[in-house]
Amino acid sequence: MNANERPRLLQAVAIVDHGTLALDPVVRGDGVAGIEPGIDVARAPAHRGGGLYPNKPPGASLVAALAYALQRAGCALVGATPTLAGLTWLARLLGATLPTVLLAWSLARRSGDDAFARAAAAITIVATPLVAYAHVLFGHSLAALLLWLGVVRLHDALGRDDDVRGAAIAGALAASAVLVEYGAVIAALPIAWIVVVGFRAGRRRAALAAVVGALGPMALLAAYHATVFGSPWSTGYHHVVDRGFAEIHGRGLLGLHWPELGDVLEDLFSPWGGLLYFAPLVVAAPLAWRAGAGWDQRGRRLQLLVLLAFVLLTLGLEQGGGWRVGPRYLVAALPMMAPALAWLLRERVRSEGALALVLGVTAFAVVVDGLAASLFPQLVPGGNPLRDQLVPLLLAGRVPYGPVPAWLGGTAIWAVIAGLAAVALPIAQTIAPARRVAVFGGALVIAAVALTVAWVLPSAEDAEQTRSGIASIWEPGGERAPRSVPLR
Repeated sequence: MNANERPRLLQAVAIVDHGTLALDPVVRGDGVAGIEPGIDVARAPAHRGGGLYPNKPPGASLVAALAYALQRAGCALVGATPTLAGLTWLARLLGATLPTVLLAWSLARRSGDDAFARAAAAITIVATPLVAYAHVLFGHSLAALLLWLGVVRLHDALGRDDDVRGAAIAGALAASAVLVEYGAVIAALPIAWIVVVGFRAGRRRAALAAVVGALGPMALLAAYHATVFGSPWSTGYHHVVDRGFAEIHGRGLLGLHWPELGDVLEDLFSPWGGLLYFAPLVVAAPLAWRAGAGWDQRGRRLQLLVLLAFVLLTLGLEQGGGWRVGPRYLVAALPMMAPALAWLLRERVRSEGALALVLGVTAFAVVVDGLAASLFPQLVPGGNPLRDQLVPLLLAGRVPYGPVPAWLGGTAIWAVIAGLAAVALPIAQTIAPARRVAVFGGALVIAAVALTVAWVLPSAEDAEQTRSGIASIWEPGGERAPRSVPLR
């Protein structure tokens, strides 16, 4: 359990057990041993009670509260005590894994619903950081699902006369992403553009309905801010407890400033936070201007503009995301690459060499994203995480908590194999048998070259110390493996 998840999980316990949004009853240990909230917390002003709260919006906490209510009900049936470990696992399942599964299904369906669409959906999930954030309750996967569904419904609603209900649902879904992740508000700019275009094209009732639908979630978020921090415009980031965070968020617009060269290089190319390292096929996204599969020109442009807005947001944030896999503040927009990628595979990748290149680059991304997701989805921002952290953890036989029994071993290897199969099998259906050996053989060579280049990148000077630190906190089996903390 990491600092990002912990306050949300504790807030879930506070909501269900104590009827409050504040973490204080759980932190104090009312009825149980007190649990430290970590550094990702904010303190309300004195006139609002001065309590501790997550510094994030409350959307993911509400999912965790549902998980805790279900856990508590299940434990009551069998006479057991709810534990923090059990809550963590169930909250991740409901708030991260399940949304990713639903997202994969929707991506394939809305990208053409054929073998190419299934391959594009698989690549978007398993060859990007989306697969890592399907394992932890950071909110990125849930925000990605909500934003994607909002864009899909908005595209449909503005393509018909007076689809008021669909437009209102679309606006509510897209705005709900902000309830989970503040950064999702950047999507309001390109979404406002398509709403204005729809209004001018005569879809006035639908355009207005989309705006009205969006007001509901935003009003809920404003009410949360007013209740907790005393103003609808005052977020948890305005009241963070950690001095380092406060200093960062105090510069510019909550830490947002003009991109600097160092930020651009880190967020695009670094082996711990680089978009083109962990999601190289995102370069297909500009093809959204031409991609088909049921998307008209305005819909395709909306996809690309949403993705570009998130790229600019990520490059301009001074807070890069701490320990993470790739540029995590951009993850919610990654689904926008799927229709363009399906179009690329269907219409433009004709030659064996081009297809081998796409599959080889994909295989590289599946390996690095799969290892990070299945071993330690919190890469230290420095050095060469593949050589410094992931492969050593794999060779040491480290097996994390998860639904796969520890006695099976090799959890990360099986995850990588499953990811490769999810991409390769639908692609194989589209290739003549005589071409498969050449295509997949070429892809294997390209992936091997890419992995070799990634392996020889410089290690961090403190790589050995980092490995020892990770081993000491490993769950299960670490030197400081936690007790199963009871929650009631």
